[in-house]
Amino acid sequence: MNRLRLALAAVLAVGALAACGGDDDGGPGAETPQATRPAGPVAGGPSATVPPDLPAEYLPAVGPVDVLGAALPGLDGAAIDADPARGLAAPVLVGLGFDGQPVRIDAAADGPTMVVFLAHWCPHCNAEVPRLNELRDAGRFPEGLDIVAVATGSDPQRPNFPPGEWLADKDWTWPAMVDGVDATGPWVAARAFGVDGFPFITLVGADGNVAARWSGESEPDEIIARLDEYL
Repeated sequence: MNRLRLALAAVLAVGALAACGGDDDGGPGAETPQATRPAGPVAGGPSATVPPDLPAEYLPAVGPVDVLGAALPGLDGAAIDADPARGLAAPVLVGLGFDGQPVRIDAAADGPTMVVFLAHWCPHCNAEVPRLNELRDAGRFPEGLDIVAVATGSDPQRPNFPPGEWLADKDWTWPAMVDGVDATGPWVAARAFGVDGFPFITLVGADGNVAARWSGESEPDEIIARLDEYL
């Protein structure tokens, strides 16, 4: 088993990626052929590339991601007001969507942003996306709010893979970035934002600083209340 496969399996087995509903399905199984994908750089996109030893079954769910700025500390179950990341500069993320087009998450340049980290296999994410769509369809999100998903924690052994098809089936109409892996391990964007469970939402103000983070399901009125309070 190659080093990258071991890293993927380890992250899927513990910590943030096991925090959704106690689902402890295993990570990648037997060896499969390896493949490369020329996923970057592209105009306006990331300078990173997909590692050449990425197991082939991950190719529909992994993309290059650049992180500009310091990573945020973990939330570690803290309440929103006690979050150690509040007021810190959120790292800028540069990656690709499932269509291969550049996706950049940069609130200082683009305005207040809600970053939604989702895992295709997570039952809480499957419950949360329809609530976000409900708010969208009712026109309840504040004007000028950018909403971007990061599809992370992907596992071809778990339900609803690949995540691009899952998001389409869920009627996700906002931009979505494909999370990636690098020399230090899987899920570059999730690590940079201190993700410790799913769904994981980060509100970033127009100044580029973290306004609020929370993990787990929220009811629609709860989401709007947090937007009103923290952005």
